[in-house]
Amino acid sequence: MTQLTVSIEDVSMLEEIRKAISLLQGVTSVTLKRQRKTGMERAIEDIEKGRVYEAKSVEDLISQCKA
Repeated sequence: MTQLTVSIEDVSMLEEIRKAISLLQGVTSVTLKRQRKTGMERAIEDIEKGRVYEAKSVEDLISQCKA
């Protein structure tokens, strides 16, 4: 058996692409293997989406976490 790997960046079309591939002659199975984001990729995404916090001191940080 031979395998073909397809990388998809826009996951909104994933199900349609999966169905289309399964309709091709000779395709016996279609499996989905999601690639996990690294810690650095998640951190950059947090910055881009504004999920960052500032604290003047450790005590300030702890008080923000408790709130």
